[in-house]
Amino acid sequence: MENYSDIINIIKNLSDKDICFVLYGLALGDGSYQNKFIKISHTLKQKFYCKWLHKIFNERLKVTYKDSYLKKTTFGTFEYTDSHIKVPRPDLFENCNIVNTKNKKIISDYVLDNISPLGLLFWYLDDGQLHVSDKKYKTNRFAYLNTQSFTYDENVKIANMLKKRFDINTRLHKNTSSIYKDRVYYRIYFNATEFKKFYDVVRDYLQFIPKEFYYKFNMKYSSRLQNDKNVSELYNLS
Repeated sequence: MENYSDIINIIKNLSDKDICFVLYGLALGDGSYQNKFIKISHTLKQKFYCKWLHKIFNERLKVTYKDSYLKKTTFGTFEYTDSHIKVPRPDLFENCNIVNTKNKKIISDYVLDNISPLGLLFWYLDDGQLHVSDKKYKTNRFAYLNTQSFTYDENVKIANMLKKRFDINTRLHKNTSSIYKDRVYYRIYFNATEFKKFYDVVRDYLQFIPKEFYYKFNMKYSSRLQNDKNVSELYNLS
């Protein structure tokens, strides 16, 4: 059985304000903020994530957990699991531009100035993806933070925050929709060097994430040479 005690203790010892700075990551990622709760809902494939969130937050905050229920969607009926986490300081969500009057997620300076490294990790677990591919004699590595739900200007703010607060240099990549051909979206791109910086920012918490998420941090460096071995030990999570 997995040991949750260390991450539970980290969360339990955070102040109300600091726990909100962690929860910003969930609010900006797959979660939604409504009626003083961060609401996370996933299909069977990511049921493990809802269970993990319930486990690690439940001793510090009020968490409601709904396991394996059927929900009708526009694409059919699927099995879902929910974790709803009550925030300790609703004012830090309702007065800090997490959502607008149309209940759409938005980015505010306050949120970006205060989201914590653990909050960044939750955001990446929700919306991040790492690509590692071999091409002839070279391995290509890069990552995305899928921020397509935010505007171009909001993506610029995210990129500026990563540079200012964590010295991570990112770029904005255009991403077109396969359905809406006339729409252009933007997301945050990390090359291998800059993703290693991101990795270092959240490193202390990686030992606690579910193993199902290790692929998001396994950069697959070889260990043939001593220098390669050092890099592989630092940046291969497997």
